Amino acid sequence: MPSPTTQLSVDDPRMASPTSPTSSAAGRQSRARTIVGPQRGNSVVPTAGRPAATPIAPIVSPASIVSPASIVSPASTAVPAATPVPSTRRLPAASPASGGAPGEYVRAVVAVLLGRGEQAGPFHLLADRLALDGYLVTVVPDGGRRVPAVAENRVPGVPFVLLGSDTGALAALAMAASPAVRPDGVIMVGLPLLQVPVAGVAIEEPLPRALPDLPILLIHGAQDEVSPLPLIRMTTRTASRAELVVVPGGHDVLTGPGRRSVAARTLLFLESLREA
Repeated sequence: MPSPTTQLSVDDPRMASPTSPTSSAAGRQSRARTIVGPQRGNSVVPTAGRPAATPIAPIVSPASIVSPASIVSPASTAVPAATPVPSTRRLPAASPASGGAPGEYVRAVVAVLLGRGEQAGPFHLLADRLALDGYLVTVVPDGGRRVPAVAENRVPGVPFVLLGSDTGALAALAMAASPAVRPDGVIMVGLPLLQVPVAGVAIEEPLPRALPDLPILLIHGAQDEVSPLPLIRMTTRTASRAELVVVPGGHDVLTGPGRRSVAARTLLFLESLREA
C-alpha cells in the first residue's frame, strides 16, 4: 500500500485494471486528467504539475439536514441567566465612623418618580451623588401608578422622601396624603402647572390647588417653558413649609446647566429633615 503522501494517477501502471492490460491512447489521455491526491474536507488539493479535479459535493437528503438551533450541547441545557438590566437603586456608601459595608448605613430613603418621556439615566447621576453621603435612592418604575411599589422602599427609623419630576411631581403630591406612603418630605422637580404636552403626552393627573403641610422642596428651571416660573411662585405663597429653588435651565433641569445645583440643594434638604 502506498504511503498517505503518495499521489497516484489512474494512468500509473500500478493502477491499471488486471482485465485491460492495454487501453487506447484516447482513454489513457482521458484518465490521466483525474488525480487522486491528499484531501481536506470535501476539496481535493491539486498535485503539482497537474490540474486539480473538480470536487463533487456530497449528496445530502433534506431529512439529514440538522438545524443549528436543534443542536443541544450539555452547557445549553442549563436555564439561561436573565439579561442584566441597569440598576434602579443606589446603595449609600459605607459610613466612615461605622466602617460597615455599602448599604448598611442609611441616612434617608428617596423614592424617585419619573415624568413624561423621562428615563432613569439622568436620575442615576443624582443618585450616585446622594449615595456618597449615605442616602438610599431608588427609581421606581411607573411609580406614579404603583403605591405599594413606592411604599415598600421605606426603611424604619430614617426619613422617607418622594422625589418626583414633571408628572412624577404630581404623583408625589397625590401620594403625600396616602396612609400607605406617609412621606416625611417631598421634592418636586419641574412641577407642571399648565396643560402643556411633553414628549407627546398630556397631563392625566389633576393639577394641585394647594400644597400639603409637610416639608417640600421645589426645584424649577428659570426658563421652564412647560410651567412658567411665575405660576410656581404663586403656588408656594400659601405653603409655609415649601422652599422654592430656581436653577438655570428649562423644564428638564437634570440634564441642563443647573443639574449640579439640583444635587446640592437636594442634599441640603435631606440633611434638614434629619436635623428636624
